[in-house]
Amino acid sequence: MWKPMLVLAALAAAGPHAYAQASDIPRTADGRPDFHGVWESRWLTPFERLDGTTEATVSGDAALAYAAARTKALQSEGVALHPDEDFDFTGLLPAGDGAFRTSLIVEPGDGKRPQTQLSKDLGAMGRAIRKAAENPEGLSNDERCMSATGRAPLGVSPGSMYRQIVQTPGHVLIYTEDQMVTRIIGIDAAPRPDALVSLAGDSVAAWEGDTLVVVTTKIRPQLAPPGAPAFDQQRRVTERFSLLAPDRISYEYVLEDSAMLTAPVRVQYDLLRTDQIIYESACHEGNHSIGGMMLGARLAEQAHAAKPEHKP
Repeated sequence: MWKPMLVLAALAAAGPHAYAQASDIPRTADGRPDFHGVWESRWLTPFERLDGTTEATVSGDAALAYAAARTKALQSEGVALHPDEDFDFTGLLPAGDGAFRTSLIVEPGDGKRPQTQLSKDLGAMGRAIRKAAENPEGLSNDERCMSATGRAPLGVSPGSMYRQIVQTPGHVLIYTEDQMVTRIIGIDAAPRPDALVSLAGDSVAAWEGDTLVVVTTKIRPQLAPPGAPAFDQQRRVTERFSLLAPDRISYEYVLEDSAMLTAPVRVQYDLLRTDQIIYESACHEGNHSIGGMMLGARLAEQAHAAKPEHKP
């Protein structure tokens, strides 16, 4: 049995009634919930529900089998994951009563992104271009160190497990270890001009009772790969941070995307307070890895051309 799952099972067994009341959570000098600290989100639960699974939650042997299937899926994607040794993930996200979530997506109910046909087509084109690796521009933004899971919405990946939050009466800062992304979010701040789009977008926060709501707009549209049809894309991310207990934040977001989704997607997972140290995670375009990927693709082409069936 994967030992971290036992720890999370104990958390789940406590159930929702174990959460502190609003009066029991730490607060800042101005009376707001105090999010200061380092938080982790090392959940093995996938963003989308694995194919072949229809249940929103699993327990017992089914949970162990699902965790094993998720590990196998990550390994097939090239993630060097060894559950008995690695520290990247803990276990599946608890759902209470000894059960575990099968996807971070809460809505739609099938735990899948409601993709448009354009999204499916662009995904296939992008995968083919990245596999060919004919030039650096064909690689993904993540491979080129131009994207990160520290932007809105926050993601769960082996490199984004730790985040530090610092807040003042007028701002909230979220620092993600992965690619050293820092978000400085103004509370009740004036929005930027519409022309100022960026990969990070424009995030503005407001308090709704004890919940911090962050709305991000003006996110730069995705670049279409060569040969793809032109499209108009408007994205909006609405995040909600709720301090459920001194060591537990419920993080939830709704993603709207006019080009890639037929309906909004709602995601929820927890951030747990940790005493772990955040380390530098430097990344920049043009690093040695890009040259290695280009060279590997050329060597693969040469090896393919040298096979007898491909000789003239």
